[in-house]
Amino acid sequence: MDKQDLVRLALEMEATHAAWIDSGDIPFAPELRELCVQNSCGSYNSSWMGPPAIGPVEDLMARVRLFPAGLVVQTVGRLEDAYDYPGMMEVKARHEAMFGRLVAAVRGLVPAAGRCLALDVGCCHICGTCSYPDEPCRRPDEAMASVEAYGIYVNGMLTTCGLKYNNGPDTVSFVGLILLDSLDLPA
Repeated sequence: MDKQDLVRLALEMEATHAAWIDSGDIPFAPELRELCVQNSCGSYNSSWMGPPAIGPVEDLMARVRLFPAGLVVQTVGRLEDAYDYPGMMEVKARHEAMFGRLVAAVRGLVPAAGRCLALDVGCCHICGTCSYPDEPCRRPDEAMASVEAYGIYVNGMLTTCGLKYNNGPDTVSFVGLILLDSLDLPA
């Protein structure tokens, strides 16, 4: 399986767009972590996969660089208007379901000795209610942090791999990233 096969797989699973990016080309903006500290998403200090439990942003950015490449996956949805919050949440739920299926499929392709790091939208939602801070993560092999918690500048990443951040009026976009180190990934 090569890179284009994985792009096709993402599109078959109903991603709107998918593209590859070399990890060295992923733009970082560590100041994004301040949005986490300000509790912009409403999940600060409530999940093993979010700040502060996930660790310093500098360590996470270094972790991304350990992987040679990643598959960027985007779901774009139409809204009734720019204030269509229920529509935004419906597109987000569709993205999360698609991304979860895609990550499971990709992990099934990664050899046992290989690694895969999946980052998605917002704090991890796998368990519904996180066991943080009282108990260890219940599903550490499935848990996902957000792209932004890793200090990744999403708009810049999309631009770098030829995708758009803004897909037109009355649309919303959600982005996930699957970093891989073990598949034979020819250019």
